[in-house]
Amino acid sequence: MDRRRLILTGAAGLASACASPPPGPLIAPAPDDRLLFAQAHLEVRPELAAQHFDCAIGARLTVRRLPALTKVLQALADEVAVRVPRDVGPAPAGVCVRLLPGEGAQRGPSRRAALVEAYAQALRRLAPDRSQAVSARAGDVASAEALCGLADQAAVDQGRTVGREAFDVLFHTRPAFRDLVDQAAVEVAEARKDSIESPGCAAERRTLSPLPGGG
Repeated sequence: MDRRRLILTGAAGLASACASPPPGPLIAPAPDDRLLFAQAHLEVRPELAAQHFDCAIGARLTVRRLPALTKVLQALADEVAVRVPRDVGPAPAGVCVRLLPGEGAQRGPSRRAALVEAYAQALRRLAPDRSQAVSARAGDVASAEALCGLADQAAVDQGRTVGREAFDVLFHTRPAFRDLVDQAAVEVAEARKDSIESPGCAAERRTLSPLPGGG
């Protein structure tokens, strides 16, 4: 199976199967593996985004029900939404356009980058031995908007700062959120017992930045 097919049927299958339809015709990406991943990485809804970190964590996080993890990511998404409201400007003509209904070009901090970084902060606590790998993959996922022309690198960097702040506020001020994190840690530990690797990991190793620890 060639690299393009592997990506489309594995981790980057999100681009065609799971992501919200764009408001207009989708501009086909160039035949480049990195852009295929970037298109898939634009999907950051709490119930779907965890799989971007499958290879970093060493578990297939969306092939089983992980209710506590989903609640953790949803709480973070809600906090980020308060800090970075959705922009409703006109849709850009980027390479990888895939926008949620009513969403336009990003101005100011990248909302997606903030979500990705907030999720990564949580996942680092859920699998502390894979902390460096999670951080490395978060950088790849967060850069999707810049690669697709939906935001510049400064907006991505600002968004990641917002994401770290969002996690810190919830974790250090809301005991109920910390309890959810503890429950999610149990779920992730159980998921990691499955030795079957996510089908997208081979493509990630060929295309994205190397993961510390051999992930």
